[in-house]
Amino acid sequence: MKRICELIAEIRSRYPKDHFFSDFEQSCRISSAKKAHYQAYDRALMMMDTVSWNILKHKASQHYCDHRKGQRKQGFFNQLNEAFAYRYLVGKGFDDVRFIPEDKKRRPDIGFTCNGIAMYCEVKSLGISNDEIFRRSTITAYDCGVYASLDGGFLKKFRDAVNTANQQINALGSEGLVYVVVRFDDIALDNHQIYRRQLIEVSAKHGFNNLFIKIGVLGNKRICITNGSTRMASSFASGHR
Repeated sequence: MKRICELIAEIRSRYPKDHFFSDFEQSCRISSAKKAHYQAYDRALMMMDTVSWNILKHKASQHYCDHRKGQRKQGFFNQLNEAFAYRYLVGKGFDDVRFIPEDKKRRPDIGFTCNGIAMYCEVKSLGISNDEIFRRSTITAYDCGVYASLDGGFLKKFRDAVNTANQQINALGSEGLVYVVVRFDDIALDNHQIYRRQLIEVSAKHGFNNLFIKIGVLGNKRICITNGSTRMASSFASGHR
């Protein structure tokens, strides 16, 4: 895990009093699930050119102390999720895929070129709900019915995230990709097909085009929505080259 280890070394140097990664190597030897989680990130990070890697490494370090109650280092991992979008764009054959340095303006995360046209990608991460954080902190047993479908709160969060992403893309160009990394409350993904249908229906209702949803860090579950008639829709569906 070359780049993950490089990033962790930098974190340890920059935040010497923080112990989140203090036993990283040992815990990865003990837990195959944890190791697989970080390996998934590392594979995506290894796809980056040096300039993009240095930009993302800086962003992740800057957001390392962004916490959410019950979800330590959420801001840090949200930045790492951008590596999956970078890998996706490279894999589709788009040209000049590059990270855009962060500044005070709300700009998209990644720039790329499609048929000679400059376009942009904004990455959003949606984590588990506050209710799920509470459930995981107790020893109370809950009926699995709580995971039967995505509730209105999550769907609103999803809708708002995509709308914001589109606004950021439109600040620099007319077309682009919204890439969303989602962690559902249902860790087993038993209701994945129901969630999939709900997200497709919401996207159609609100006219979301050129939207890619990655389900979790591990595995290949995803939703690719290309409802529009733009030149990008066919590129995302079939590959640019």
